[in-house]
Amino acid sequence: MKTIKEFESYYWYREELKEICQALNISSSGAKADLEERLKDYLILGREKFLKKETSSKNKKQTRSSIKNYSKITLRSKIIPDGIRFDSEFREFCRKHYKLNKFSFTKAMAEAVRDAEKEGNLKLTVLDLLKVYENPPKEERPDDRVLRWNRFVKDFHAESKTFNLKNKLNIAAFLWGKVRDRAGSKKFDSSLLQEFAKDIAKLEAKSNK
Repeated sequence: MKTIKEFESYYWYREELKEICQALNISSSGAKADLEERLKDYLILGREKFLKKETSSKNKKQTRSSIKNYSKITLRSKIIPDGIRFDSEFREFCRKHYKLNKFSFTKAMAEAVRDAEKEGNLKLTVLDLLKVYENPPKEERPDDRVLRWNRFVKDFHAESKTFNLKNKLNIAAFLWGKVRDRAGSKKFDSSLLQEFAKDIAKLEAKSNK
């Protein structure tokens, strides 16, 4: 893996990303999205510039996280300036606000905070974040669709029942199209091979001509 193009062309599992970071002797902590972002920066900047950036960012994060700029979370609390985290305290606030037995943070909320951090948006409030929770984006981000496709292809190739197929990529693309456009899981399952056996046979026949 030497370029961004190579990196983005492959679906990575969190454990794989963690191992790469460890091999490069850089931080391997954080969620999958954090690890991917870190490795992309590494490839773009090169080791020396990347390490300088990481050191600078780490110092800023430590300063922010060490200071609690609020005594009580309110709807007007600002996520970044007030140092609000996705922790048990914030979860409890959300649970009481919605009068739920249990509250779970969503991916859309995490993305909203991540975008605010990248853009330096200090105005994002708890109320803004709850609006994201109530009305999540209807469309997936392009990166999410690419990652799902990459994972689907990887699982397709790993399935022993596909080993002898000759027209693999076209068959994987055909099955992905079926799964993508219908409700339910977007993951590859071996049952798809049986469900679309006739179509697969036709695609295989074309490869033999």
